[in-house]
Parts: sequence; C-alpha cells; structure tokens
Amino acid sequence: MTRTTQPPAISSDDTLDILDPEALERGFNSMVRAYQASRSSMIAWFVVRYAQALCCHPDADGGCEQRCAWHRLAAQWRMLAQSPIDHLGSQVSA
Repeated sequence: MTRTTQPPAISSDDTLDILDPEALERGFNSMVRAYQASRSSMIAWFVVRYAQALCCHPDADGGCEQRCAWHRLAAQWRMLAQSPIDHLGSQVSA
C-alpha cells in the first residue's frame, strides 16, 4: 500500500468554496462517517478539505474560537490522512 502524502487534487475554486456553512457541516459529518466505515486516507483528505473550507468560510458562525476548532480538526485529520492504514483499519508497516 502506498502512503498518501498530499490531498487529492482539488482546484482553489472547487465546489466546497460555494457551499453554505450548513452544507459544509453536513458534508464534513458525512465524510467522517464514511471514514469510520472505510479508514480510507482519500476520505480523510476530504475531511481535511471540508474542515479547511469551514475554517475559511466568511459566513461561518462561531467567530475565532470556532474557526480555530475547525483549523485544529483539519490538522488532526491531516495526520490521519498521512498514516498508512489497511482496509481493516490496522496500521501498515512502511
């Protein structure tokens, strides 16, 4: 299994930027559930993108505290996306 070190190619003007915060939160929650079922690093990268989009969204509620929380979540999920895990959720030796 190869280690994923970069997120999937997504342009800076991707669809996440045009979604409202509620839709982004629904997408984030959906991706987290999908990750729990699959342990896929690709899905973890999408969780990172949703968290980043929520962190930077001009209409997101919650102020600085909430934005910092989304930023921390993105960092934590980035670590998950970079760790090699097989389809059973076990660590793969590199």
